[in-house]
Amino acid sequence: MNHRLVSFFVSVGLLTGCSVFASHDEYGAYRRVRLAHDERDRLIAAQQYVEHNPTGTWIAEVQQIRADHEEELWARSSSTREGLEWYLQVYPDGRYIDLARPRLEGFQHVEDTAAQQAAAERELRERQRQEAAEARRTWVTRAVQYWTRTMVGLTGYGRSLRRIAGSNPDFAQAFGRPPEPVCAQDEYCVKHYGQLYHIPIPGSTRIDRRVDVYLRLTMDHGNLERAEIILPDKGFSRWFEMEHAQVVTDEDPQQRFEAINWALERIQPVILEVAQGAQQVDVIPDPVLPLQVHQHAGDSDAAPTAPDEEPDAQPAQPQPQTPPQGDGQQPNEFDQLLNEAAGADATNPPPPTETTPQDTEVELVLPIGLIAYRFRNLQITVLAAGDEDYGEAFDGVIIERVRD
Repeated sequence: MNHRLVSFFVSVGLLTGCSVFASHDEYGAYRRVRLAHDERDRLIAAQQYVEHNPTGTWIAEVQQIRADHEEELWARSSSTREGLEWYLQVYPDGRYIDLARPRLEGFQHVEDTAAQQAAAERELRERQRQEAAEARRTWVTRAVQYWTRTMVGLTGYGRSLRRIAGSNPDFAQAFGRPPEPVCAQDEYCVKHYGQLYHIPIPGSTRIDRRVDVYLRLTMDHGNLERAEIILPDKGFSRWFEMEHAQVVTDEDPQQRFEAINWALERIQPVILEVAQGAQQVDVIPDPVLPLQVHQHAGDSDAAPTAPDEEPDAQPAQPQPQTPPQGDGQQPNEFDQLLNEAAGADATNPPPPTETTPQDTEVELVLPIGLIAYRFRNLQITVLAAGDEDYGEAFDGVIIERVRD
């Protein structure tokens, strides 16, 4: 035993008035208490000494050190999770453990709840992001299926849009929602949905495309005779491309066939769902006339709101009561929509349009009739642009009144 250690034990013996015998480990633990540089190290060392030497030579002294610091430490530490954990670490046998433990559990519960809420919010944002991406990818499907279902099931062909809207509220609501129609009131109304989309090409730049869906209602002296859900530029191919992020080369017969067949698989069940009992017929469809109105969505990548999506709830506005006009029905919001769409309201003119000049000769190509049905007084035809059609090259669905 070295001289310094001997002198230490002698001094301790003189102070306590008795002989002292301590193990090397106990002395080391006590020495760490005495030589600690700060309060934190001293309290850790004191706790370790008490834990391993409950009847040790210096237990009373070390416990006194702990007692001298406990009150102040509790006052500083009792209001935070970290403080409570620190208190329980150095005073597991302390005077305030019955307060510290439930309070720490409360802090832990709050933090766990906050963490769970944060995780739920992250999951919600991710789910919303995925849903938005899915909605953006599939809006053409919803638009085509919605308007096919609506126009096949519409009652009142051969009557005015005003009368049809009165007996088909779902049609009136959807027709009045953006994008607003453009109308020549007694001849046609056109609604347009359009979007740019991009097809990634591995190892190369992306391909930029656009897809358009038009609902064109054709009237005869103001009475609805024909509804067309048409997609220009061989739109079944563009529809397939956007949903699959896969290029369709229209000149490739196999790719074009795959796109047409895929679109037909999404349209035909909708027709049969609504037109129950419809009879399949053979038809050679007439050429689809060029659009009188072309509306373009610019370079926007944003997908339009498909017509079957719920609009934001708006409080109902009281409508002024006015005397009946014309056919005995009261004017309503649908009348105002048609008037504005036709440009009757000078304060709200229709959007800029491009019209096909009357003196421009347009070559019309017979489309391919994919499938056709007779249902009541309607003929429903799904058609695709022919291989040699390089004009507006419409794919789509035609619903027209048949006069026997």
